[in-house]
Amino acid sequence: METLLFENTAIMEEQNRMLEEKNKALTDSLNYAKNIQNAVTHKSERLEKVLPQSFMFEMPLDIVSGDFVRVDKKGDKILLALADCTGHGIPGALMSMVGCTLLNAIVNCKHKTHPSIILKSLNYRFKELTSQATTINDGMDIGFCSIDLNKMQLDFAGAHRPLYLVRNGELIEIKGDNLSIGYHTPDGAEFKTHSIKLEKDDTLYMFSDGYTDQFGGEKGKKFSSKRLKETLVSIQYLDMDEQGHYLKRIINRWKKGLEQIDDICVMGFRI
Repeated sequence: METLLFENTAIMEEQNRMLEEKNKALTDSLNYAKNIQNAVTHKSERLEKVLPQSFMFEMPLDIVSGDFVRVDKKGDKILLALADCTGHGIPGALMSMVGCTLLNAIVNCKHKTHPSIILKSLNYRFKELTSQATTINDGMDIGFCSIDLNKMQLDFAGAHRPLYLVRNGELIEIKGDNLSIGYHTPDGAEFKTHSIKLEKDDTLYMFSDGYTDQFGGEKGKKFSSKRLKETLVSIQYLDMDEQGHYLKRIINRWKKGLEQIDDICVMGFRI
């Protein structure tokens, strides 16, 4: 009996050791994939270079993320994209790499800078790329800004994502179209560009819905867009780096031990 117990214990210990090794190998692979994803999407370092008063933070659900930020500089224009792709973890990360690759081709090969044209082209190319895979019913929601600081002009187009502008203590929501990239959106769908004349000290934000949809608080409810708007207005006295840290602390407190339900990504910048 003792011999059988000893043998069973040894087998369990060996199985646990093998499981730990496999988990470590998987985690190492995901961390390496995260480095590749960061390199491709040109994130916070490039954002701070073109917009010194800015922040961005990510809270992936599974190391790699289906959310991504892309920053480009084309002539006098700064191009910012924040996208929320279908899924999270490895499937979401693969979708984000597809989105980044297509955006790179549109912006840097086709030299497009107008938000509505870029989203229309992104939708067409995404659907063309996935048309052979009949089981794919995926896509992304995205906000896209083109900023000309010389002219103090911002153009924005959104696919199911808004842009928030805080000016003189008031928050203005610029809503995106009720369309996504991919899914059942028609190939030739048109996206509206919203043009905004910027003023000094305007503060603008884009974010994935993982922030507002996170459950928590005393009653286990969603954080909500309303609460985010109130929070953003209340922290305008902070510089942008401090705002980023504050928003991250707020959502972590909100969770109150509940599981995170989606990838989270938030970006803000001040003119």
